[in-house]
Amino acid sequence: MAVHFILDFSTSIFQPLGPYITEKFFIDPRTYAIALYTISLTSNLTQPLFGVISDNVGKRNLYIAIVAALTILFSSFISVAGTFWIFVAFVFIAQISNSAFHPMGATIAGHRYKEHIAFFSLAGIFGYAAGPVFITWYAEKYDLKGMYIIGLVLSIFAFIFLSRMKFFEREKKEKKRISLNAFKVLLPVFFYVAFRSFSMGIVQVYGPMYVNTLGMSLVFGGSLLTFTRIAGMVLSTLGVYIGKKIGNSVINVISASLMVAFGLVFSLLDFAQVPAWVLAVIFVSMLSPAYLTMSSTVVEAQDRLPHNPGVASSVVMGFAAAMGNLMNLLYSSVFGNNVKFMVGSFWFISVLVLGAATWDFIYEKSRQ
Repeated sequence: MAVHFILDFSTSIFQPLGPYITEKFFIDPRTYAIALYTISLTSNLTQPLFGVISDNVGKRNLYIAIVAALTILFSSFISVAGTFWIFVAFVFIAQISNSAFHPMGATIAGHRYKEHIAFFSLAGIFGYAAGPVFITWYAEKYDLKGMYIIGLVLSIFAFIFLSRMKFFEREKKEKKRISLNAFKVLLPVFFYVAFRSFSMGIVQVYGPMYVNTLGMSLVFGGSLLTFTRIAGMVLSTLGVYIGKKIGNSVINVISASLMVAFGLVFSLLDFAQVPAWVLAVIFVSMLSPAYLTMSSTVVEAQDRLPHNPGVASSVVMGFAAAMGNLMNLLYSSVFGNNVKFMVGSFWFISVLVLGAATWDFIYEKSRQ
């Protein structure tokens, strides 16, 4: 849990820095968004590969020590990037390293009890929530100076500490051979997560930029993401336990319905004419329901592919997210410089999420 917190904290700092980076390197919003979406697409596409590795690697402590150190180190190195493309390279390495961690982390978390995945996700979302408000405050106050020193020290400590820890040994049990037919059971939840990632990716990158166009501070934009993720942290944990009672596919429909409803409200309001707290409340209400299924979809995938939990986790957390990033990339390539439109279209994209959730619900009923 502690590792997940630190790594997701380290990689949560890129999205809220949009206004800061675009001003520092004199680039437009679309260029910044496309760069982040491309990196996320690439890193998520590698997760199935890391899922296979996590189901077979023996020295888990050394593996996690390496990917943790690289994630922390290169996330902090953005403070010394002299050009935008060096910044992009550092973000890329950090994201790939973090991607390598997630399938194994989820497998270890669900090794004994599936409910533990909720706590695993809780730690990650908490780190993901804390990062934006910290990095925007740090950027405004210190211009990111000295950040690389902190990262260097923490990465060395993480490697030494984690390489000495003994994680769960790889299970000695027979595994079924993976076939394309096995992935059919994951298709509905795969598309649900893909569209969910698409909708979330739009708001998390363009939300801080939109706030900036309203004349609000960099820290306020980062705080919106932090508050959303704190609410999401609670909802993600609840989602696993509620899903156990009423079914994960039902939770997917509830989550998507809330996203559509609050997203539509957000698109209809003129936030230049209302207090900042109204923007904050609607923003959090619009985006946080997406986190309700953040853990439960991993449980759902592992239940449908029980003999290969690492692969199942990587398909849902990685490959599906990559599909969402690809949609983000294409969408922002066309509309990416219209910041208000990008944020306002969240409700429409959430209709796709609801459609996939409905398919998953019908599919689950047919399996039963």
